[in-house]
Amino acid sequence: MMKHDDHVHQIRTEPIYAILGETFSRGRTNRQVAKALLGAGVRIIQYREKEKSWQEKYEEARDICQWCNEYGATFIMNDSIDLAIACEAPVIHVGQDDAPVAWVRRLAQRDIVVGVSTHTIAEMKKAVCDGADYVGLGPMYQTTSKMDVHDIVADVDRAYALTLPIPVVTIGGIDLIHIRQLYTEGFRSFAMISALVGATDIVEQIGAFRQVLQEKIDEC
Repeated sequence: MMKHDDHVHQIRTEPIYAILGETFSRGRTNRQVAKALLGAGVRIIQYREKEKSWQEKYEEARDICQWCNEYGATFIMNDSIDLAIACEAPVIHVGQDDAPVAWVRRLAQRDIVVGVSTHTIAEMKKAVCDGADYVGLGPMYQTTSKMDVHDIVADVDRAYALTLPIPVVTIGGIDLIHIRQLYTEGFRSFAMISALVGATDIVEQIGAFRQVLQEKIDEC
């Protein structure tokens, strides 16, 4: 069974961070998409579902979390501390308006990995000070996967993110072109929703992203 540091290491080193959402999945269920992602080698999956009942989300997240355990993948619960506790998620990702990092760990009553959404230098500094294990930074580009998002992250904030001692996961409008640009800037982790779960062929799309990443690695 993977431990706290194993999950943090995986978030730092695995470039593809997939986020589930049936709204963008072309009629496929979260379970179907999760199986496709895991089968294609994705090792970081965040569960982000807004429209279902608590019981539906719990049963779905519990199954996907178990599959992630079997594949040695990192399962991340978005926002819901109660669901994270109920399905024994090893990681929870919270926003700026959610419970602080220390409270998340206190409520979970274990050393759960905590990621925090950030947009500015001030938010990144606070996340590090609060003891976050990683930050999500975005939106890096225009996105339609989330309502009421901030403006695109400013260049000064992007540059600061590259100096952080904890992993930085970029998010927002990332596609096959943008991932090249972000890699060139120095980023190494890329969270995607519609670009992955909305692909006609998920396995083929993941292969395309991995090919682009390998090309960038070969250039360095």
